[in-house]
Amino acid sequence: MNGSPRTATTPPAGGLVTLLAANRDFRRLWLGNLISVCGGWFSAVAVYAMVYGHSGEPLAAGAALALRYLPGLLVGPWGGVLADRADRRTVMLAGDGILAVLALAFLLADSPGTLWLVYPLTFVSAAAGFVFQAARSAWMPSLVRPDEYVLYSAAVQVNGLLFQAVGGLAGAAVIGLFGWRWAFVINALSFLASLLLTARVTTGSRRGAKGPAPGWTASFREGLRTARRNRLIAALLCLEAVFCLGLGGMITAMIYLALQVHDLGAGGTGWFYAVQGVAGATALLAFAPRLQRMTPKGRLSVIGLSCLGEGICTALLGLPTAAWAALALWGLAAFADVVYGPTAIAALLSAAGDEVRGRVMSLWSAVATAGLTLSAFAAGALLDVLGHRILLVLLGLLMAAPGAAWLLALRTGAITRTPTQESP
Repeated sequence: MNGSPRTATTPPAGGLVTLLAANRDFRRLWLGNLISVCGGWFSAVAVYAMVYGHSGEPLAAGAALALRYLPGLLVGPWGGVLADRADRRTVMLAGDGILAVLALAFLLADSPGTLWLVYPLTFVSAAAGFVFQAARSAWMPSLVRPDEYVLYSAAVQVNGLLFQAVGGLAGAAVIGLFGWRWAFVINALSFLASLLLTARVTTGSRRGAKGPAPGWTASFREGLRTARRNRLIAALLCLEAVFCLGLGGMITAMIYLALQVHDLGAGGTGWFYAVQGVAGATALLAFAPRLQRMTPKGRLSVIGLSCLGEGICTALLGLPTAAWAALALWGLAAFADVVYGPTAIAALLSAAGDEVRGRVMSLWSAVATAGLTLSAFAAGALLDVLGHRILLVLLGLLMAAPGAAWLLALRTGAITRTPTQESP
């Protein structure tokens, strides 16, 4: 297990708690990510409140959201190349330090005259974050067994959801009581805590390259070839790209619902984030062990059903006139969405070898963020033109359609068919 404390003869963990209790190094990285994600949600709520407070424009918030995603397309794939060439632990440590400094730099944008600083700071912070995530996504799975990949992905996702709930509500409370400055300070401290925990982990597969690494461009092309030639990886990338064309706009519309339609206050997005975190974490804790016990084909079916369910909930999200009803429907969408991550990531990790894992996972982030960026920015521009109800219906259709196509392709064997089964 590449230096991991768990060996091939160790029985696989039966659930999230068992995995975390038995695997010390995985637990440390998980806890570091948990703390930094909490601070990140403080920052996310603060940025949206700051932008709306100084500009009042949906397009401005959509632009800020888009700039959080754009580096995933421009920088993320090269972060994957770095993760497969350099020491992944070193990349993560440097990333935490840089992100802590950038979090404090947002304090410089707290006025109408300096609001423009939000946009370059958002872009640079997101770029550093995507490089960090590429290294983490390549290193962290090597600390668990291959038959624990579903639990690994669920553990990473559940910590984000749990502290999305805490961070969202706490961020809203801090902003309401003390203003958004303290949210950025807390975010910086969270990155420093993550750095200290990561520094204590030395095991796992810290380097992907087993010999002399090819050039950067050649490494990048090698990752693209791997994704193109593997039918399952290629299908997952296509599904993610189309699905995220709806998801990014959904998040922009949620910000509009929280701050304009339902008037939940400056930290109103925190309520939506909190509901999403609670609903998603509850679903993962309940279903992750069952997902691990499912057959690989059964988990692939869950991917398509998840997209369908979230698309339907999104299409209906603009109908409620009461805030509690909108929050309840948002929670149902999160419940449908949350099983997508563990099943899709487990399929990707099983299909991609350790030597190209950073590049494949970065391509996954890149196609996702391409859709999220375009959708977030377009939704911000279209809200005033179409209204939130019509826009949410269109976004829901964009999210449900690839799920239906995925299930059809799975039924016909187009996704799981191997090259030897194809007709000449």
